[in-house]
Amino acid sequence: MNTSTTRRRLAVATLGLAVAASPLATGALTAGSVAAPTRAAATSVDTTYLTDTFPGLPASNILETVTYDRFQWLLRQPGQYAFVIGSAADAGFTSKVVQTEAAARAAGAKKVYWFDPNLTGDASATKNLDTRDPSGINLGTASQTIYGNTWRNALGQGLGNGFKAVTSGSTVTLTADDSVVNDAVDPLWDYRSSPAAAPAAADEDVFIVYDKNHTSGGSDDKIRSWVKFSASSDVTSDVTSALAAAGGASTIDATSQFAWWKDAANSKHRTQYVSDSDARYGGDILSDADGADGWNIQQITYPELLHLLDVKDDAKKNFVILFGGTWCHNTRAVLKHVNQEAKKNGTTVYNFDLVLDGGTVGGTNGVANPLHVRDNANNGSTSNYRPSWVYGDVVRKNFKNLVTENEPNTGSRVSYYPNGDTTAFPDVVRKLQVPFLINYQRGTGTNPSGTAVKRQWIQQNTDESTGLPTFREYMTEWWFTQPSAQLGLSFPIPSDESTLTDQQKQQLAQARANVAFAKEALDKLDDFFAGLPGAVVSTQTVTAAPVTYGTAPKVTVAIANRYGRIPSGTVTLSVSGRSYAAGVAQNAASFDVATLAPGSYPFTVSYLGGAEILPFQQAGTLTVTKAGVVALSGKVAKVPSSKKTGTYKVTVKTPAGLARAGGKVTVTFTKGKATKKVRATLKNGVVSVKVPKVSKGTVKVKLSYAGDASYTSAKASGKAISVKK
Repeated sequence: MNTSTTRRRLAVATLGLAVAASPLATGALTAGSVAAPTRAAATSVDTTYLTDTFPGLPASNILETVTYDRFQWLLRQPGQYAFVIGSAADAGFTSKVVQTEAAARAAGAKKVYWFDPNLTGDASATKNLDTRDPSGINLGTASQTIYGNTWRNALGQGLGNGFKAVTSGSTVTLTADDSVVNDAVDPLWDYRSSPAAAPAAADEDVFIVYDKNHTSGGSDDKIRSWVKFSASSDVTSDVTSALAAAGGASTIDATSQFAWWKDAANSKHRTQYVSDSDARYGGDILSDADGADGWNIQQITYPELLHLLDVKDDAKKNFVILFGGTWCHNTRAVLKHVNQEAKKNGTTVYNFDLVLDGGTVGGTNGVANPLHVRDNANNGSTSNYRPSWVYGDVVRKNFKNLVTENEPNTGSRVSYYPNGDTTAFPDVVRKLQVPFLINYQRGTGTNPSGTAVKRQWIQQNTDESTGLPTFREYMTEWWFTQPSAQLGLSFPIPSDESTLTDQQKQQLAQARANVAFAKEALDKLDDFFAGLPGAVVSTQTVTAAPVTYGTAPKVTVAIANRYGRIPSGTVTLSVSGRSYAAGVAQNAASFDVATLAPGSYPFTVSYLGGAEILPFQQAGTLTVTKAGVVALSGKVAKVPSSKKTGTYKVTVKTPAGLARAGGKVTVTFTKGKATKKVRATLKNGVVSVKVPKVSKGTVKVKLSYAGDASYTSAKASGKAISVKK
């Protein structure tokens, strides 16, 4: 993310891995094409994270992970929710979760949400980020406190007693306060100076039924029932009883990811732009319409990201990953459009937020927030301030061929301790800026492929002085991707722009340039998704030049795409009741059509599709024009006299092998000033006409052929008639 989009751009080029094309049908004789089919990109879905994490968990289960951001949001939503809180790294946790899920599912619960307070899911000394016990986190004291505040924030907002959480934008201030009671009856986490019961141990894993609106005796009692896994000898029975105590499993609610995305994106947009001016900053980011027919962006936890990045059972498996979060105005600017493109291409987009709490407790992406892992491990003079290895290890291992705007040797970069080991020599990796969208394909090797990043959504430019490529992330604003009335400016744009000051004119010009950049960003989103693995939409150029009767027509179709895909298979041409098949070779197919009579012939060119190119059908018209006759001639067959009529034979010669001429001929006899016209109909290209009686002398003959369905008209002089008597 950045706070400005005013940096001057170099001449735009295109990055080969990220270029895609919008379909556009062209061709000399195409009358139009059938609408492009909905594309199902050959991208993958990680369906095994939960079953790999919890051996014995059925593939069809009601367990769902939640990130911290979504977890703290759920605690503030109306309804009654079932949660498992604990880490997969905790002893005995996985088997008890399997029992919990089975019991809840058998009782009829819709959903059990799992929140792991250890944000890495790793219990090792260097990688542990368990927010319940921040003293065990391998960071400095100040950073430990901020990590611990994420858990205390959950306690203060809904789970526990004795902590007051005051939210201000993207930060939370936490203080001890005995007046804060969220769980009045049999509390789990009571941190008041005189607790009703000792709070659960820091590493206690639990199942709870939670309702933010539930009270008891006039006091908040948000945790309706609970099961401590460490104290349960029969998790199945205890979970079943806990559900019954809260009103039964049928009262357990489920809320979609879209509901969270919509509320988080809209509320953070409104909070960040406090003027709340739709004219200036645009209205809500998302509406119910965005999720009406599916929401394809799925936010995942860090353990889920690591699992996805290491899927290697099939070389073709690949994933679309979006880095960024709802805290980021640049990410919010394109959320709607990313989802639209994902739906259009049948793709799931996995989102990972590099601010581990979603920008809700410790701030957003500032250097002072250790929850922001996409920055240097050391913060000024404070060493080991943030766990930058969370970001650095992934980039170093999985994204070796990543390109970014920032060059690690000359610009911003991320310095980190590999694997969180502060005794190791620091490493440096590229620093991406969000939103950042990639297509990732690990491969099946022991280590991820060195070219695992297959596509990127990024602008490629050319350095004018060196000729080398440079890159720019597509960071824009909501009021540019969905242009607002004021384009983010502090003044209305008047109809008469001459009334603006010079400074305002410059600001308006820059805003319009930013709108153009935003449009390019959205166009390239289309390119990115349209070029993902799987058959792609192509453009077809169909050529069918008009031919003259007697010449065999030829139809060709050239198949192009902007993704380097090679079409194969067979194309079919249907014309005049016949079908022709031609194999695709060198991105084209060609048809030699049987000779057709003159006329217009509608045709279709059809391709059933293949591994590389989606099916298509193009329509056009083949035109066959009339042929010219070879010769028009005439000669006397019987010489007339002054007393008898004669006969004159007219012949219309046509090309060999074609139909004989038909139609009418007109023969004009002229002797002196006298003229006589005789009309007759050809039969098989020949006709004889009567020559009137005529006195001695020479009779001139003119021939005129009117043409027929196959041949054009013609005129000629026939042989003169010499009358002797």
